[in-house]
Parts: sequence; C-alpha cells; structure tokens
Amino acid sequence: MDQLTAVRTFIRVADLGSFAAAARDLGVSTSSVSRLVGDLEDHLGVRLLSRTTRRIGLTEAGDAYREEARGIVDAFDQLTERAHEHAATPSGKLRVTATVALGESWVVSLLPSFHEAYPEVFIELDITDRMVDLVSEGFDLGVRTGILRDSSMIAKRMMSIDYILCASPAYIARCGTPETPDDLDHHACIVYQQPNREGELWWFECNGERITRKVRGIMSINNAWGIRDMMIAGAGIGFVPDFVVRRDIEAGRLVRLMTGWDASADEVHAVYPSKQHIPAKLRAFVDHLAANRHIRPDYQFDGLFTR
Repeated sequence: MDQLTAVRTFIRVADLGSFAAAARDLGVSTSSVSRLVGDLEDHLGVRLLSRTTRRIGLTEAGDAYREEARGIVDAFDQLTERAHEHAATPSGKLRVTATVALGESWVVSLLPSFHEAYPEVFIELDITDRMVDLVSEGFDLGVRTGILRDSSMIAKRMMSIDYILCASPAYIARCGTPETPDDLDHHACIVYQQPNREGELWWFECNGERITRKVRGIMSINNAWGIRDMMIAGAGIGFVPDFVVRRDIEAGRLVRLMTGWDASADEVHAVYPSKQHIPAKLRAFVDHLAANRHIRPDYQFDGLFTR
C-alpha cells in the first residue's frame, strides 16, 4: 500500500462524504478508493469511516485522524513545493486586480520591469474599484487599501498613502472655504461610492484631537479619478489620495483645504488567499511590488480636465 496515497484518498472521502465523489475528484475508480481506505484501516487497526447503505460518516477515531493527517499531508506538499521552487523559474498566468487609482498610478508602471525580469509570467491585470472576491473570481492577488476584513487572506503591507481635502478655485469663490470638519456639513461633498453604505467616513486630526465625520455628499463616484474630475469642474469638495491631485494643486486647478488639520492616511496591501505554499510567480510579483513601494511623483492621470 502507498500509505501517502491512501491517506490523501481517505481525506477526500471524509471531506466529500462519498466514495464516488472522491473517486471523481481524484480521477480514479470508486473501487480503487474503497480499497485504499480499507487497506489504510487494516494498516492502522481502527475503523475510520462508518458505512451504511445511505451514507458515510467519520468515526471518532476517523475525525481525529483526518485532522492530524491533513496537517502532515500539507506539510509534505509544502516541503515538496519548496524543493521545486529552488529550481523553478516563475512562469504561467498571474491574475491580479487593483483599484483604479493604484492600478493606473503604480501597478501598471511596474509591469515593464517585471516582464523584463520574468518573461515567462503572463500578467492579467484587472483595474476596478468594485468589490472583488479573489477566490471565487480566480484572482491570485489583489492590490487594495484599507482594513483587511477577511481573516483567511494574507496581506503584505506595501506603503502608506495620505488623503487630502480639496476643491477648485471656482467652488471656493462660490461657496467659501471650510475651516473645520464641522463646516463640511454646509458644503457640497463628493464621496467615494461604497456598496451597501450611505456616505463615507472622513478623518482629521488637529493638535492631538481626532475628528471623524460621516459625509453623505451630493454625489458618489466609484473611483478617485472621477472625484478629481468633478472637483476640477467645480462640483464640490473631495477627499482623495494626495497623488491623485498633486499636479492639479501645483497647477492651480485645485486648492488644498483645511491645511491646519491632518487628513487620514491609508495602508496599501498586496492581498492573496492563504496558502501553505505560494507559487513562484506570485511570490516574485509580491516581492517586485515590495521593492518598488512608491508612486511616481510626476504621475497624473489625464482624466477629463488636465489643461
């Protein structure tokens, strides 16, 4: 008996609750699955599965054995993968998703150098601000900001980005300048669109005092560049990453507001599903992002209003 194969087979039967389902999953016959599990039970001298004409279940010994065996099999697979990676060159398709602001201003700029270093890796980059389920949609990696809510994911911190409050000279001439967070209640704010939420939280600090404001806004847009364009058009006040509006402020198209208050910062993470072993192509890309933890200071998305 190949004991490792028998253990793998038992785990699949236990997970799927059926010899036939495990056979389909493993690409072997049902009789082979049944024989391997039976041989394993004989080898161990204990019944792992309780069998009836209608269902298969785990015995108490089987339940304990499955959990211990799974850890051993995972450790063996990880050891094997590490050995392979020593000689492996990163290759194959890598599916990456990034927010519009980070994708346009940072991730895209790193693709040429990554391709030069790893020409056998095909990057498929999806730039979107919608909520993406990495696992169900088949992505290897997500580049995102904010708090990681899914504890099953691994998040590697890349950098911190500052948010600032700004508006166009035309808006300020028409509506005045807010001096404190309380003044925002009387201004036209443009907020970031978030699923199942009304409004957006904006954070400010002044002399050690931290103020949080839930801003409902006059409109919501699902990416920072759209908010930037509406601000330049004079529609209202926005709260966006500094790199989105840096050159617009330098050119006078936008004016920074409430400079006595420090706006919030946000963390940028490379997020990927938790795995016992990480493919070489994914490890290489995460390392490439980490080695280039900055957004080009001269970057500016053209948008609708640049000149």
